[in-house]
Amino acid sequence: MEERKLEELAVSLGTPSYVFDLDLLEERVAWVARNIRPAKLCFAVKANPFLVGFMDRQVEHYEVCSPGELHICVESGTDMAKVVLSGVSREYEDVRYAMEQGVVRYTAESRRQFLLVDRCARELGKRAEVLLRVTSKNQFGMSEDDVLALIRERDAYPNLDIAGLQYFTGTQKKSVSKIAGELQYIEDFSGRLRAQEQFRIRVLEFGPGLGVPYFTKDDAGEDRKLLEAFTALFEEERPYELVFEMGRFLTACCGYYLTKVTDLKQNEAVNVCIVDGGIHHVNYYGQNMAMKTPVLSYFPQHPLEKEERCWTVYGSLCTVADVLLKKLPLRDVRVGDYLAFHNIGAYSVTEGIYLFLSRRMPKIYTYSGREGARLIRDGVETWKLNTLNQPNPPS
Repeated sequence: MEERKLEELAVSLGTPSYVFDLDLLEERVAWVARNIRPAKLCFAVKANPFLVGFMDRQVEHYEVCSPGELHICVESGTDMAKVVLSGVSREYEDVRYAMEQGVVRYTAESRRQFLLVDRCARELGKRAEVLLRVTSKNQFGMSEDDVLALIRERDAYPNLDIAGLQYFTGTQKKSVSKIAGELQYIEDFSGRLRAQEQFRIRVLEFGPGLGVPYFTKDDAGEDRKLLEAFTALFEEERPYELVFEMGRFLTACCGYYLTKVTDLKQNEAVNVCIVDGGIHHVNYYGQNMAMKTPVLSYFPQHPLEKEERCWTVYGSLCTVADVLLKKLPLRDVRVGDYLAFHNIGAYSVTEGIYLFLSRRMPKIYTYSGREGARLIRDGVETWKLNTLNQPNPPS
């Protein structure tokens, strides 16, 4: 988004608020989809549930990891045939509801989860597709032995179609050689299944976890270089359908967080700048205690007169942990000026500690050149969530 437009939005929309640039999102997702073809694209809803539906034309699947995310998709009118129901802690009611809504594809994180899908399919007289998730030595997925056991028993589950495997090891990776090793491992395992069990996977859902540049010292074009290097890994045609699950890589670049300067002072040797937002709204991967400076814009609302000084930017929470930026050079900053944090389209909008101190949650807007700014969620008063819902509190 152009700086002039971003400043106009900061002034007119009020702060704190998030703005998601739908033009930039569409361009980004289309670019990724073009480059990974013939592989298909799966959007991880957890990255930004407010963007469900805005990328329907480019993504073939939505990865849903909680009952709440499933309800979001239902309320958004999402085609349930595009949903892949995942998550480590699904219960009977969750799976049955999903199946009743028309969800066909499920991942199995364990034998128990596999049997849960089978139970619901039998009760509803439906047939479901299952992707067996292979662990990467953490709490997610199953061991190779558990996967092998389910494949050997597959004929005992006529309501389930074990379509293939799912494999995801983490996010914000910037080493293509690491990703290549992970891809090689899961493909080697698929080969062993074919050789030892005469089981050919038809689908491999793989989460590459490609990193995005967040901070001023990052190479601004490293995400494009990463995608180019990653796509070179699968230039040869596979005998199965490849699905790449992405979240952060698709949406991070389209988001902005707008906040306003509310106070300035000098505490000993530190120039203190207080804004009306804080760490409860801004959560960059790897930003621990403002040790890195994210890409941002400064919008003074007055003619610049004084020299540049370095400021530590604090949020509005009553905790010493609420540090957004250290040693940020700003020229003639004053109360009423604005800061706009870039690349905040993934996770921050839902990952913050919003209920702490019962402050109002930010407004959320989408923006496009055609429709302008559109409010999609007003500010939410969290004190109503943090108070006793009783007329006479107990003494």
